[in-house]
Amino acid sequence: MATSIPLGRVMASPLPSVDVALFLLINRGSQNSFFDWFMPFMTDLKNFTYVLLALGIWVLVRERKEGFIFLIFAALTLAITDQFSSHLIKEWVGRIRPCAVLPDVHLLTDCNTSYSFPSSHAVNIFAAAFFLSQPFRRLTPLFYGIAAVVAYSRVYIGIHYPLDVIGGAGIGLLIAWPMRRLKDRVVKRFTPSPHLENEKNILGHG
Repeated sequence: MATSIPLGRVMASPLPSVDVALFLLINRGSQNSFFDWFMPFMTDLKNFTYVLLALGIWVLVRERKEGFIFLIFAALTLAITDQFSSHLIKEWVGRIRPCAVLPDVHLLTDCNTSYSFPSSHAVNIFAAAFFLSQPFRRLTPLFYGIAAVVAYSRVYIGIHYPLDVIGGAGIGLLIAWPMRRLKDRVVKRFTPSPHLENEKNILGHG
C-alpha cells in the first residue's frame, strides 16, 4: 500500500534529512514478501500476550512473594511508559508521522493520526525487555533481539522514523531502570533473604 503526498508538504516538514534517508532505506529499500508478512506480525504486541502470561505465571510460581512484587512493578512501569510516551511526549514534540508527509510510503497498516515521536511500541517493548532480563538472565539477548525487531517493524510498516524508535528505546530504558531499582528495594524490604531465613531456622532449632 502506498500513499502519495504533495512534494510541497514534504519539503515544508522540518525533518532531519538523515532520519528521512534511513526511513526510506528501511521502508522502501528492504521490501520483500517475507518481511511484508513478518513485520506486521511482530509489530502487533497482542501476538505476545500468551508468551508474556506464561512468563508471568512462571515468575509468580517460582518466586512467590518476590514474583508478585516483580509483576506489580512491571505492570506499573508499562502503564507509566505508555501514558508518558503517548499522552505527554508525543503531544509536546508534535512530530508528524512519515506516512502523512512523505510520498509513496510502503504502508502496511493504517497511518495513525497520533504523533510520531517517540514510538510507544519501542518505549514499551524495551522497558519490558529490561524488566524481563532480570529473572530470565539467560534470555536477555532474546528479549532485546525481539525488542529491536519490533522497533524495526515500526519503520518497515511505514508509520515511524528510525529516530522515533531509537528515542523510544532510550526512553523506555530510562523509565524502567529506576523502576526496577525501586522494585529491588521493595523486595529487599518485604522479603527476607535466604541467609536470614537460615539463621532463624538455626536459632529455632538451637
